[in-house]
Formats: sequence, C-alpha cells, structure tokens
Amino acid sequence: MPSPLHSMRSDTLLADTPPGNPYIRQAMGPDPTQAYATADALRDAYYLGTTSDHSFVGQRHANKRWNRILHLASSTDGRDTRLRAPLWRAYVLAKASDPRLVDRLPDRAWDVLWNTQSIESSDNRNQRAHLEQLYRDMYNVGRTPTVGQRVKYLESVFLSGREEQALQEWEEDHNSGVDGVRQDYKPEHLEIGAKMHALAGNANRSRDIMEELLRLYPAWDSTVMMAVFRAHTSSEVTEHHDLATRIYTAMKERKGDSVSLEDYDAWLVGFLEAGHLTYAKQVFRDMVKEGHLATSGTTARVEALLKRLHMLYRLGTDISKMTSIALDAISVLPPGYHGHLFGDWMKSAVVQKAPEAAAQILDMMFQRGYTPETFHFNMLLKALIRTKENPNILKAENIGWRMIGEARKAHKRDLRPNSRAEIINKRSTSSRNLDTEAARNVPVANVTTFALMMQHHAKSMQWEHVDYLSRQLKEASVDPNATIMNVLMDNKCRQGAYSEAWTIYKSLTEPQEGSKGVFPNGASFRCLWKTLRLALGDHATRNDPDMPTPRELLKEMISWWGLARSRYDAERFRMGVAGADHGAITSLIMHCFSYTQDLAGSLIALHVLRRHFDIFPTDKAAQILQRQMAQYFHSRSNKRNTDRIARVYYILLQERLARMNLKEDEYPRLSDEEIGDVGLNLLSEFVRVVLKRSYPPEVVEAMVDAARYMDAFEVA
Repeated sequence: MPSPLHSMRSDTLLADTPPGNPYIRQAMGPDPTQAYATADALRDAYYLGTTSDHSFVGQRHANKRWNRILHLASSTDGRDTRLRAPLWRAYVLAKASDPRLVDRLPDRAWDVLWNTQSIESSDNRNQRAHLEQLYRDMYNVGRTPTVGQRVKYLESVFLSGREEQALQEWEEDHNSGVDGVRQDYKPEHLEIGAKMHALAGNANRSRDIMEELLRLYPAWDSTVMMAVFRAHTSSEVTEHHDLATRIYTAMKERKGDSVSLEDYDAWLVGFLEAGHLTYAKQVFRDMVKEGHLATSGTTARVEALLKRLHMLYRLGTDISKMTSIALDAISVLPPGYHGHLFGDWMKSAVVQKAPEAAAQILDMMFQRGYTPETFHFNMLLKALIRTKENPNILKAENIGWRMIGEARKAHKRDLRPNSRAEIINKRSTSSRNLDTEAARNVPVANVTTFALMMQHHAKSMQWEHVDYLSRQLKEASVDPNATIMNVLMDNKCRQGAYSEAWTIYKSLTEPQEGSKGVFPNGASFRCLWKTLRLALGDHATRNDPDMPTPRELLKEMISWWGLARSRYDAERFRMGVAGADHGAITSLIMHCFSYTQDLAGSLIALHVLRRHFDIFPTDKAAQILQRQMAQYFHSRSNKRNTDRIARVYYILLQERLARMNLKEDEYPRLSDEEIGDVGLNLLSEFVRVVLKRSYPPEVVEAMVDAARYMDAFEVA
C-alpha cells in the first residue's frame, strides 16, 4: 500500500517545506518535473514511515506502534530519554513480526535509533548491547556506518570484555577500512585505537597511534594523551616511565592555561603507581609552583595540599627516600609548612628505628632558625627509646624529664592541639626571628610526653617514677587523653590491682563537671580485656564484684564502637582493637568467657568481632572453645574429653564442606573472608550441637537469644 504522502501533490510538498531546506534547493532545476522527482527521492530517504504491502494483523499492529514511537523520537532527534526504552521495544517487536523491516528502514530511522540508544544515562544499562545489535543490523543491510558509529561499536565490543576482537577489528580498519571505506585518517578512529591499546596495556602501540593522531590533527583534544600516559606508568618497564614524563611535559604544554588540578592528580597517581619517586616529586613541585595547590588560606586549601603531600609519602619506604621527599617539599613550601614536614620526617625516623636521623633532623631545624615544638621532641624520645640501647635511653630520660620540668614551671594553659591547618596558618604569620640560645631550650611537655615517660618507666617496673609523673600530670593541669589512660590502666594491671584499672577507665571516660572526659581508643579495650583475663585467672580476684563480667565488657565495647565508627579515623580505632596480631584480641575474649563457662556468650562475642571489626575466628580461638566445652560438662578437663570434642568439631567440618560441595583440599583455596565466615558458622553449629547434649533445643536457643541482647543482629 503506497504511503499517504505519495498521494499529495508535489506542489503541496514544496509549499509546506521551508525555502531554505537543502533537499529542495538541491532538487530545484530548470526542469520542474525532474526537480519534483529528485525531491520525492530525497524525501523518501528521509521519511520515517515503514509499511508492508502484505502484512498480517500482528505485523500491521507492530508496524503501526513502531512508526508512532519513531515519529515521536524523531521530533527530538532521538534525545528524549523517556522514549529510549519504548522505541527499542517497538523496534525489536516490529523486526520480529516482519524480518524484512530492516531492509526498508530509511537513513533517518537509523539515525534516530542510534541517537536514542547511545544516550549516556544510569538507566541505560544495555547501551553497549543495543548499539552492537544496531551496528550488525545496519551492516547486514549494506548501510555504511559513520565513523562515530564504528567507533562506538568498537568501544562497546572492547568494554564488554572482547578486547582481542576489538583490537583486531580496529587494526583491520586501520589497514584496509570497512568495505573499502578507509578509516585510518579519521581522528575519532585513531583516538579510540590509542585508548583501547592503552587500556590493554600495549604502551608502545598506543603511543605510536597517539603520535600519528597528533601529527595529523595538532589541535585534537589532548585527553587521549592521559590514557596513553597511564599505560606507560602502569608498565613495569623502566623505559616506559621515562617516556611517561615526556608525555606529561608535552601534555602540559598543549593544555597551557587549561590544565587543571584533576590533571595533576592523574599525573601524580600515575607516577605513584609506577613507584617513580623522582617524577612524582616533579609533579608535586609543579602543582605548588604553578599555583594549583594553595600554600595558605582556608583550612580546605591547606588540607588539599597536605593530602597530596601524604600521597607522596607512600614512596618514602626508607629514611633516605623520606629525606629526599622532605627536602624537596621544604624547598617549595613556605615556612608555615616546615614544622609539619619536619614532624613527618621524624615520624619516618621513628618507624625506621633511626635515632641518629631523628637527632640530625632536630639539629637541622635549629640550624635553619626553626624552633622545634613539643611534637618534634616527642618523636625524638620515641626514636631513642625504641632502640632499647642504654645510651639512647639515658638521653631520652634526660630530655623527657627536662620537658616535664618546664611543664611544672608553666602556667595553666590549654594544651589541646589545634588542627593541622590551624597550626600551619599560625606558623605562616608568626615571626621567624629567633634567639639561637633560647631556641635550644627544650619545650614544655604535653600529655603525649607524660604518656611516653610513664610508659617507659612502667615497662622498667619503676613504679615510683610512674606515681610521681601521675602527680605531676595533675599539678601541670594537663588533661589526660586515651594514651595516658591506657598507661595508667596498664600500670595497675602490672601491679595486680585489676579493679583499680577498671576504676580508672570508668572515672576518666565518664565526663565530670568541668571536664569533657576521655574518649577511649582501640588499645584501651585491648588493655581492659587483658586486665579482665588476668583477674579471672587469679583465684583471689575471680569473683571481684568491682570488675565487669565478660558480657558487660563486651557490651561496653559495642556501645563505644557505635560512637567511634562514625569518626573519620574509625579505621585507626578498629586497628587499635585488633592490634598487630588479629588473633590476640580473639584469644583474650575467648579466655574471659571460658573462665566464666559462658558458651553462648563466647558465640556472640565471635559474631561481634566479625560483624563490627572484621576479625575472624582463629584456629587458636576454636581450640580455646573446645577446651571450654570439655570443662563445661566435666569436673576437670582431660585428654579423653578434649579428643571427643575435637572429633565432634572435625565431623561437623566435614559435613559442612560436603553441603558446600567442597573437598577438603579445595577449602584452603577460598578467600580469607570466605574461610572466616565458614569457620564462624561452623563454630555456631558446634556450640549448639554440644549444648543440645545437655539441654533441649528450645532451651539452647533461649540461651543464645539471651546472650544476643548484647548486640542487635542474627547469629548464624
């Protein structure tokens, strides 16, 4: 059936079309009949309607729906996101009803389809699949794709995981073209080739294509250079890192004033990933010198600079590299930052156990006319004490006691530290004229100094010094912090005064009038669990009413973590609980519950550690639980009872692996998290099985529910 528009008079078509229409201007000529025929042909190529002379009812319905939605989409040039999904469904349905539909689609219909399906949006998850299908349909009907469509097709193939296919097709395009249509000279095609090879890790090929693109099109967008740059910094070949710095320099020159902080961040991260300290320092210097990192001003600007500086520290893996970074940063940053830099430098000396380096850094500060602060002297004390060598320890004691003496002389003051940005801005505006002799004096001790000295003397069992420092701490009007609290608790624990350690915790963490109180850190709870374990293991203190029960201490830790987890430094608190050995805290808690014969509490504690702190049960924890069970049902533990419990555990493990369709040799291949969860669920089943030997199932579940009130979650 002919199109309705074919029944219209040609002069009507011309009258309804604006005079500026290029199709009509092209059709007009000396012969009106010939002009009308040409205009009809051009109109038919652009017309959206698709009909069939022999269509069935289903085909007519699908075709009608397809034409209606297609016309709506065409009115917005395919940019209306609301029509994207309906148009695709109509296209698929019409094509299924009439397989020859694609043969009759005009160019305009293909353009609208492509425009709608290439829309970038979060709800267009099938974009790549749809564009690939469209591309294949166009290819099957002999329609030559545009370079943009070919590029989009290659990109979708590459991103869908078929990298080799995409690269092979691109190389074929580059050499011979698609159906004889050359692509090798088109910038879009060259750009996608460089990016795909870069993402595939082919640094040399991506660089060759990029250089060809920029030679043919010098004004082309330089974003392609970033992909090639990252391919070179990701390479393990040192030569590629040298070439990356050339790309970095060339890209900076091309971008000129349009270079952004995001560009510098990408360059910095690239060299950091490459582990190339020299080039990473060069990028940081350029960021500062060219004003992309403000060296003063608001707190946000200072923090932005420090963030990049700390990223650079990742390459300071030894004292020599850290020295290189610090000296480089000092050369470009204003004096306000120098104290922070010297402090970070001294931290590195402490970690590397290099007291000589720490002393040299302190001496350099004096030589450069910078007065070292209490923080820097505290770092020196740490470095000296960590060596455990008598000359260094004596030197640390001498410096520390002198600092404490200065604190006694000082008037009451607010010794709480300001933020890093506030300190840096204050340094920037302060005078730099120093009295050399006065500068050599030690500064006033702060709360960290007291904590360091108290901890040092406590480890040497010099309790008289610890008590004296405690009194001096009060006289100096220095508010205690978590570190001081931990030292005081540890001292009482070492002396066997376990209830006094708990009293110190409660008195300092519960705010008094005129005091904000102390917020515990992770180490505080490790100290409390150690104290409780020792108290429960001592017959003289096992039933001390002034000590918390394991359940009460676990509840206290859960409440504390509810407050700590929302802090920016929550990870530091979590690591403080775990300690260097993640299994240590688990063993401490298991021993505490074992002393009180609380199997249900042990189970809940294991789930608390997994859920809140990502600490999984260890083999040692399982052994402690097994011994606890052997003691739970007998007057005393013996090897026969322990062996029986161990066999039950092993049988349950085999049954669980069988349910998971895992062989015993496949179990170690699971991830650490999977192994941890399997172990935790196994221990949950283990506890229930053992308890059910003495109690009905409903009683066992009631026991677990009662323990679970300490935390709001389900136990496996």
